Amino acid sequence: MTRTSVIVPCYNAESTAARAIGSVLAQTDPDLEIIAVDDGSSDGTSAVLEGLSDPRLRVVAHEQNRGISEARNTGLRAASGDFIAFLDADDEWEPHFLARMHEVRGDAGGAICGRTVLLPDGTERTAHSRRLGVLSGSEAATDMMTGAVTPFPWDKIIIRAAFAGVAYPADIHRFEDQAVGMVVLSRVEQVVSVPDALVRYHVAAGSLTWGRVPDVAEAEKALAFAETELGDWLDRADRRSAFDTCRTLFLMLTAQSAMRSTDSAARAAVLRECRVRITAGMLAASLRRSPVVGAGALLLKLAPGVYRRLFTVYVRRQYALG
Repeated sequence: MTRTSVIVPCYNAESTAARAIGSVLAQTDPDLEIIAVDDGSSDGTSAVLEGLSDPRLRVVAHEQNRGISEARNTGLRAASGDFIAFLDADDEWEPHFLARMHEVRGDAGGAICGRTVLLPDGTERTAHSRRLGVLSGSEAATDMMTGAVTPFPWDKIIIRAAFAGVAYPADIHRFEDQAVGMVVLSRVEQVVSVPDALVRYHVAAGSLTWGRVPDVAEAEKALAFAETELGDWLDRADRRSAFDTCRTLFLMLTAQSAMRSTDSAARAAVLRECRVRITAGMLAASLRRSPVVGAGALLLKLAPGVYRRLFTVYVRRQYALG
């Protein structure tokens, strides 16, 4: 059986897909399969994928654009490897990504690594999860809920069995990857988190992460999805408090996205709704569980203008976005 199935969703990625898939084909650990899902692209993505010749690459095409969640689900259904890894079509891996991830995980069911962030102005910086070391899967899941483990799917490898019966929700377009990540990590016995920058993450102002005005309802839908999938796992008080902190974090992230909108009316409406939804009880719980999240939420609640100015400075310094 193949060791790692690598799923690469592609939508209108003619300028970057070859670089992303090429970085997988160049892995020093060759025991892999690549499932590139062309999600109804309207540019030359199909031709780019057809031009890549390697027996480890399979291309699956959607006739129409169905969204990144359905593209990931298509890849999961086609996967046969022991482990699952995702890579976005505009990012890339270091050549030793898979070899190092399997080395550090040992017998664990998953591994998490750091990343090199490539900024629009040409500069680079490295980053990684705050929580490092050997974690239980439940610890990794709760740390993702509170922001101590990254929410991304592309800086992890996770045993395929953890995805059994789980599908990315196609009707949710924000936080869906983190919601699924929390669920699958909760099913893994052990995870190893290392700071090694093994992913090259390209920041673009127009990406899904940065360019879209958010809908507060999507945060609630993502939380509802995760709560349903996690089920009885949430019955423990420490896990429930982490999940409640995640609710606060999602609202903060939604507010941050709104702050980058040029539509002042839409921005004000989203900020107002986020602030209303962050209750005193949520603030108290978040301050106990994650002081950083709790303090940020408190500032957003009481002084949104100050919060926005600080966030603008942060984005400019960290991501070179004006």
